[in-house]
Amino acid sequence: MKNDPRLLEEKANKLLSEEKYTEAYPLFRKAGHLYREKNNLKEATLCSTLAASCWSIKSGEKRFHNAAILYERAAADAINCGDFEYASLLYKQAAINYERDRELINLSDCLYKSKEAYRKYLTYRLFKPNKIHQITKSKGKKGVFSSFKRLFLWLMLGFSYLVWGHGEKPSRTFLACVIIIFISAISYSLGHSINEGIISRPSFTDALYFSVITFSTVGFGDVTAVGLTKVVVMFESLCGIFITPLFIVGFSRKYLRI
Repeated sequence: MKNDPRLLEEKANKLLSEEKYTEAYPLFRKAGHLYREKNNLKEATLCSTLAASCWSIKSGEKRFHNAAILYERAAADAINCGDFEYASLLYKQAAINYERDRELINLSDCLYKSKEAYRKYLTYRLFKPNKIHQITKSKGKKGVFSSFKRLFLWLMLGFSYLVWGHGEKPSRTFLACVIIIFISAISYSLGHSINEGIISRPSFTDALYFSVITFSTVGFGDVTAVGLTKVVVMFESLCGIFITPLFIVGFSRKYLRI
């Protein structure tokens, strides 16, 4: 019985039905480990999840570290099974338990992985629905409105991933700001601007200065865009308005957690 995950799982489920969480926890954990060794990741995911639930219940208001680790392990198994939606939920549960123990670095990592898993789920749901594998059956809403809703959410999560790492990677926001400023500066250097009443093609240094001023929305007014470069100015100004607060929020949250 010690090496038979099926028997261990059956005994653990019986103990769980009797609300004997302390006894059920090690059996579920052992069964999950044995299933993982046999590459039965679906059962490994479910057993690890149940073990994490048992630990959370039996530990009360004490330490939740073991539950968090098991939820995170189950989420990784769910991803290997191809169930990104369930993995997203498990990573979120891991984050909740890490937060209870004030393990803030692990909390941040799991929140990021949860959003990423859900973004990948939406990608498959929209473009490769036949390749979705579900460990636990869930009824997805059908219809044109639901499809548009998923598409909008997928686009928002894609933007969140690229620009600020779902709020957990402010360094990505800083890099995005630098890239926008330099690309805009190159565009300005290829066009013309008005400086001290004279229309001319600015040097890259002047273009970079104008780009920084535009992105930060300071607007001294000493340089004015001409022609098509006005489109670049509008785009860069909007980026500055929306992206800069994201960096401040993400950096502040990261700093306060540390």
